[in-house]
Amino acid sequence: GRSAALSLEVSRLRTDLEPRLADRDGAISWLSAEGALPEAGARQAVDYLRAGREALSALPTQETLVAERFFDEAGGMQLVLHAPFGARQNRALGLALRKRFCRTFDFELQAAANDEGVLLSLGPQHSFPLASIFEMLSSERIEEVLTQAALQSPMFPVRWRWDATRALALPRVTGGRRVPPPIA
Repeated sequence: GRSAALSLEVSRLRTDLEPRLADRDGAISWLSAEGALPEAGARQAVDYLRAGREALSALPTQETLVAERFFDEAGGMQLVLHAPFGARQNRALGLALRKRFCRTFDFELQAAANDEGVLLSLGPQHSFPLASIFEMLSSERIEEVLTQAALQSPMFPVRWRWDATRALALPRVTGGRRVPPPIA
């Protein structure tokens, strides 16, 4: 995932660019000049951000989080929190939200995160006001909720297996020479 510093810059760029999106050509010129992008790249970025703002009614930044809910083909409800904090912070946010939803609705759900947000897969039977997602976590309790969520998640065994696999892997090149694969 991208670093916290890069995520902050992405958010700042969106904040600076959002008021200019009404004038497409002006936004393309500004982004091309400020971002040192070729015109085609600036046009693609501006069109992407304009489409996102049109679909979500706001442009997600680190100061403006956007929640979106929709039903998939199987009838399950999907909740997306557009939060461009980067994958590391969004994974933590996803773990904490998952824990709060599990406690609130008394059922297990799936959560996924990337650089741009968090996806929670809910069942069709769960109903709540969409704005209430922003009240589920508070700064006073986030550490406690995240600690409880992290202790119950399988991230530690998964990371341990990954580290063990890497430690036991044979290097393909040692001392500038190829290492032949072992013969069984």
